[in-house]
Amino acid sequence: MENIISVNNKASDAPVLSLSDQETDLLLKLIRTCAFKGEMTGSQLELVEYLDDLRYKSFDIGDLPWNACCIEDDKKYLQDLLAKVQAHDGAENLSSKIGTLCQLIAIFDPKCYDKTFDSDEMKAKLRFKKDLGWKACFDSERGIYTAERSGRGFYQLCEIDKETYDKLGSAEDPEELIRSGRVLFEADDDYYTMPYCIVKDDNYNELAPWSRAKARYDRTYGND
Repeated sequence: MENIISVNNKASDAPVLSLSDQETDLLLKLIRTCAFKGEMTGSQLELVEYLDDLRYKSFDIGDLPWNACCIEDDKKYLQDLLAKVQAHDGAENLSSKIGTLCQLIAIFDPKCYDKTFDSDEMKAKLRFKKDLGWKACFDSERGIYTAERSGRGFYQLCEIDKETYDKLGSAEDPEELIRSGRVLFEADDDYYTMPYCIVKDDNYNELAPWSRAKARYDRTYGND
């Protein structure tokens, strides 16, 4: 089965990228691997997460969750990211197709689409680090560092410091680093015990509105 990646460009004939399921799977894995090695803005993280969740689907570049206030910056981010993917071990057979994808991103023009792309300045300003099982955020405007970790139903949100944030993504254990911070919120729904949430700081959602903590609380207590 082939997955088609295209771009709506009314001004000229744009190329179309065709990928097998196997090629699509490898490309998305490499994008995730390379992206999670560095820091990115909230809008860039949303683009990476969207691609990571696609799994064997055809799509148009305009389907991605572009942030209208920083589209050009985010286009460059994706192109730089794909350059890292292209140089990654195991990407040799995808080299030309990665080049075509870069071309499609370069061609992408939001003015060629009938829909309106949402603008969220906060997502463009927040900085994130992420890997499997954890995500950390630096809010530069407020000078706040927060991080969440999860696994097997357990969830924890903590306030951390700059030193801890800087170490995340290194060889040190991310779970150890995050839980050494000030706990704001914990939840568990591992199916072996009654689901519960523990709020350690009533301002947890204000400190980390990006996190999944409020959604976990609402899911456990039905928005009460």
